[in-house]
Amino acid sequence: MMDGGIFELTLQLTFAILSFVHVSGTIVKTEKGRVRGFHQRVRGESLDVFYGIPFAKPPIGDLRFKHPIPPDPWTGVYDATHLPNACYQHPDTMFVNHSGAEMWNPNTLASEDCLYLNIWVPRTKTRDKAVMIWIYGGSYSFGSASLDVYNGAILAASNDVIVVSMNYRVGSLGFLAADTPEAPGNCGLFDQLMAMDWVQTNIHSFGGSPYNVTLFGESAGAASIGLHLVSPLSRLKFNRAILQSAGPQAPWAVISKSQAFDRSRELGKRFNCVSSDPTTLIRCLRSRNVTDFPTKDFDTITVGITQFPFVPIVDGSFLVSHPMDALETGNFKKVPLLLGTNKHEGTYFLIYGLPYVFKITDDSLITEERFRMVMRTFFNYYPQYPKVINPFVMDAIIHFYTPWINSKNESLLRDRVGDSIGDLNFVCPTVNFAEYYARENLDVYFYEFNHEYTTNPWPDWMGVMHGDEIMFVFGEPLNNSKGYTHEERKLSKKMMEFWSNFAKTGNPNKSPGKSRSTEWPLHTHTERLYLSLDTTYLQRQDKRMSIGVGPKIEECAFWRHYIPKLDVQTADISETEKEWKQHFADWKNVYMVDWKLKYDMFLQNYEKQLQSCSFP
Repeated sequence: MMDGGIFELTLQLTFAILSFVHVSGTIVKTEKGRVRGFHQRVRGESLDVFYGIPFAKPPIGDLRFKHPIPPDPWTGVYDATHLPNACYQHPDTMFVNHSGAEMWNPNTLASEDCLYLNIWVPRTKTRDKAVMIWIYGGSYSFGSASLDVYNGAILAASNDVIVVSMNYRVGSLGFLAADTPEAPGNCGLFDQLMAMDWVQTNIHSFGGSPYNVTLFGESAGAASIGLHLVSPLSRLKFNRAILQSAGPQAPWAVISKSQAFDRSRELGKRFNCVSSDPTTLIRCLRSRNVTDFPTKDFDTITVGITQFPFVPIVDGSFLVSHPMDALETGNFKKVPLLLGTNKHEGTYFLIYGLPYVFKITDDSLITEERFRMVMRTFFNYYPQYPKVINPFVMDAIIHFYTPWINSKNESLLRDRVGDSIGDLNFVCPTVNFAEYYARENLDVYFYEFNHEYTTNPWPDWMGVMHGDEIMFVFGEPLNNSKGYTHEERKLSKKMMEFWSNFAKTGNPNKSPGKSRSTEWPLHTHTERLYLSLDTTYLQRQDKRMSIGVGPKIEECAFWRHYIPKLDVQTADISETEKEWKQHFADWKNVYMVDWKLKYDMFLQNYEKQLQSCSFP
């Protein structure tokens, strides 16, 4: 008889074999030609899988820096059984051989020839299946649709939805903009748009509905989805949206044309392509080796902790105005939203921003003095490079995030640095984006992911980090070989159910043909409720115990209202006035405090002397 350990190992190996074996599969006719995928069985369900279907011509040669164009038709049957190239990028080498870092590096060859998409199709009788299009994050500088963590097989098979993922160009190859049609900017967004067009044209042939398409993405992927929601070019291409840990008005998400042009000229200098004529500059950059671009990209600006050199711009075409202006005027696509953030969004960026302070080998405790130094370093360019922060704004940020309940607690000081980075760049853009939709009385569902997963390779102090929810959305815990607990598998199942229900019906509580539950309440303008997603939620009999208000209402009001007003009201103060105010602050907060302490001591001594004296 087989013992328990051997039996479990056998199950794990069987799961792995069934998950990844390629069996010659279905042939589907698309607009450009026929494609052949392969069959795959996952958790007892059958899938048709298609890897690497071209949705645009390879953006090479004269097409480098240009918007994508559709691919040419082909004859015969296209082999869609191999993962496609990742778009060219520089892999993360900060933490070599660390699984937590390596998981985000491309697992296929990186190339300019990269505009392909992947599809996972359940082999069920359901017609006009809901379609979920994944857009990856990576700061607009990194990312690939083919990462293991983005494998759509379990999500598709377990929930009877079609999952699509596409590559888009990143870095200068995807977002360089010069004042010429040769490099109009926003190529990465137009790549996404062309993949969405492909889905509209072809997904019915795969059993999906072009009228029931949900975009979902994380970080820069979520910001991209927000940009599609405000873009006039994207609005007819999808029906719902899921934004994980970002909004389009994040301080790193969009720059002006002038900033983009400056950065293209700086990049040109790095390649000895110096010209006042943008067309000449771009022609020169096209002659350079693609392998040099990722490293030279980050030489173009003195980047802050979450400032990235080549990102979307307000180009007058895809974006006719800044996302904030579009939101303020109500000029955005009115659809149901599901969105949220993770508990410790900022910690992942600390270890990259100041690795000699925030380490993965210890608890990274910091003193009060180090706290102030770190905050001044991280916020030196606020709100966006190259603007140096207003000193009054800097002081306000430091004051707000100082843990006054115990300002000498070194772990609290460390955590508050992470909070400040996470709030400004990820939490509050998401919270505020939800607020704009709630004002329009649209259906909004907000979550906070609060589970630190068992197999997390990062130190405990980093908590529930940016990106930690992704593996639960894609069902990775259901792969027994990954080492997740039973409770984590249940949490992943529930999250996939929520996400897929929303894709099917616009409500995470309701799947087609079934009664609606009320586990996840609406996030409205007057009741800003959110659902806390963790294993505790599953164990509670009364699910209302997992409902909170917010999240982070005070922090987001600070960043959204107080800081911009303070910046404007103090921007015109002369250097002399600033110096006088600083001296006054020193006098009030240091010298006067010291004088008062000494005067109080004098009074106490004087009273003691009086009491000790005897009078006739």
